[in-house]
Amino acid sequence: DTGLSAADGYTFVWYLDGVEQPQYADMGSITPTEGGTYSVVVTSAQGCSTIVGDPNTVTVVEVSEPPVLSAEVTTLAFADQHDILVTATTTATNTIAQYEFSLDGGPWESNTPNDGTYTFTDVAAGEHIITVRDVNGCGEASITMTVMDYPHYFTPNDDGYHDTWNIYGIKDQPDAVIYIFDRYGKLLKQLSPTGEGWNGTYNGNPMPNSTYWFTVDYREPNTDQKKTFKAHFALKR
Repeated sequence: DTGLSAADGYTFVWYLDGVEQPQYADMGSITPTEGGTYSVVVTSAQGCSTIVGDPNTVTVVEVSEPPVLSAEVTTLAFADQHDILVTATTTATNTIAQYEFSLDGGPWESNTPNDGTYTFTDVAAGEHIITVRDVNGCGEASITMTVMDYPHYFTPNDDGYHDTWNIYGIKDQPDAVIYIFDRYGKLLKQLSPTGEGWNGTYNGNPMPNSTYWFTVDYREPNTDQKKTFKAHFALKR
């Protein structure tokens, strides 16, 4: 903003990185639409002009914007520890964008130096919302990620929490096969990967507090390799 007006007899020639910008002709102030070095030559009605390159007539516009996100679970399904690598990129040039990362509404984190990536380590099984914001206040974006693993317990007491048991993150594998057994190896239930899960009953009767076993045939999310996994979980009433 030069603080001057064409109505007072001034003319203006604007430049972006040394190239004249005719769309801004005779405007005393402009709103840049891209980053770069802006300069202006102002001429009065008496023919006096500003000096080209005068620091008072030059402004560097730096760009920041909300991130474009990508994320991946870098560990295998059913691993002892799950990590999620998040990458934030920008489509802008001449950018000063720097990003901070939050998992499920937790504290904001970033690397030093800030390279637009962050790895959340030891992430719990299930669905997570990752939010990334620009530290300059130019917006944020979110992405949802699901870590494939199994609940170590469930409580089928109809209180709305942990009432059924199923594998986390397997709903996009409708061909997966899940079996549940009691501690003696008796088959109790075959689960659908896309269903609600096991409600803790057998032939309509509630099963007791105990340890139950399961096997699952699935495809490893990172490699699409077919695998079988077996473990146990607890039913608590």
